[in-house]
Amino acid sequence: MADVHETRSETPSSPGNEPGRAEPVGSAEASARPATRKGRCANHPGETQVAACDVCGRPLCVACAVPVRGSVVGPECVAEVVPDVPEPAVPGRPRSWGRRATVAGFSLVLAASLLPWARYGDASGWMQAWAPHWSLLAVTASLTGLVAVYVFRQRGSDPVLEAGVLLGLAALALLGAVLHGVHAPPLSTATTVGWGLGLTGAVLATVGAISNMVRELGRDE
Repeated sequence: MADVHETRSETPSSPGNEPGRAEPVGSAEASARPATRKGRCANHPGETQVAACDVCGRPLCVACAVPVRGSVVGPECVAEVVPDVPEPAVPGRPRSWGRRATVAGFSLVLAASLLPWARYGDASGWMQAWAPHWSLLAVTASLTGLVAVYVFRQRGSDPVLEAGVLLGLAALALLGAVLHGVHAPPLSTATTVGWGLGLTGAVLATVGAISNMVRELGRDE
């Protein structure tokens, strides 16, 4: 019996096509990415180049050419020549008439405390409104109110809470001024100038605080 010799045609394998050997991913991506042709846009190879980026030098088409301050840059390089624009500041809430009236009332009470709140006897001298009488409640509440306004403004607290605190202090200032007129210090009577100005300021502060509270409560509804 004759030996039968089978001839096999072997196809030489290239180094990149060896069996069981995968092609590197980087080379596949590089081959799939079209090269930039001369006179064509780097981002859109089908479009004609109209300019070159002044930052990186890449060719740009009409759609990619961004004019910035007399130069032309690509979309990827705009951030290099345009500084970050700060976010616009959020405007604060406008101050109400009531809040301004409350501050003015507290200030008037403190200004009036420099004058005598009584004639004859105790509290008839200058700045005697700070003596331990009912006037002391009015001036102390007014001073605390102005301090509270400053603190709330610096910390940006809840407007409703601020309105409530100012209303309470204004009510105390009004109570102290009224009681000083009704129950003046012994052997003395309330003056028209000093005590009268203090009472006017306490009334103004209270009316303003009520208006401010109504306004803030209306905003929350």
